[in-house]
Amino acid sequence: MSISARSFNEWLATAGLPDGASQLSKLLGMKRTTLHNQRIRGRIAVSTVIAAARAAHLNPLDVLGAFEPYAALGQERKPVTDAELLSQVSYVDALVHLMSRIRSDFALSLGGVPMAPIPFDDSVRNWLDAIDPGGIRQHISEHGGIAPSNLSTQLAENRLDPALAILASRFAGVSSANGLVVAGMVTDQEADWPLYGRENALAELGDVELIDLVSDRLESLRRQTKRKIDAENAAVNFLETLG
Repeated sequence: MSISARSFNEWLATAGLPDGASQLSKLLGMKRTTLHNQRIRGRIAVSTVIAAARAAHLNPLDVLGAFEPYAALGQERKPVTDAELLSQVSYVDALVHLMSRIRSDFALSLGGVPMAPIPFDDSVRNWLDAIDPGGIRQHISEHGGIAPSNLSTQLAENRLDPALAILASRFAGVSSANGLVVAGMVTDQEADWPLYGRENALAELGDVELIDLVSDRLESLRRQTKRKIDAENAAVNFLETLG
């Protein structure tokens, strides 16, 4: 859900940012025509608001929370849960941690490997599954005005519209900011996730729990790889049929 251009322009004055399209677009690192078109339509994209907040050295979540569609972000944010932190562990990071736990020489050589930044492949789907109390996709579809097939498309593309991410968060009872983190709209630092939170959540897992996590991530990787191979084969078959 976008922000009204009028509200955005009023906020610009309070934030000390230039109002002119040329100056502002350059400051935000976007095309002048893109910003101009958003203003002409009267709707400003969430990504534009976030870029403006960062340019003004303000927390994007606090700024978004000042606008009516995203008021939930301006309220007190809940701590991220361990389940959410673990959902943002990639299969590579899970494997690295498992190998480090099994052998001390692996731990020494792999200890300096940084974790994959958020988002990574399937990070949005992982998060949605982690917070799902039951029926979350149906709830998003019914209350977010999106067809189940379109929601599936967004998840397959590893994205989730900001309004839908907040809707999912509120349904699951977690912080409204976290869906924006996993979709790559804001950073985990901007959402006040703890430093080394993912690493600590991994370290606290028992051996069986860690193996289960690795297994889940590898199964997800298998599905992605199979979809890719099937799509490539279908394209080859289509071209062969034409040719």
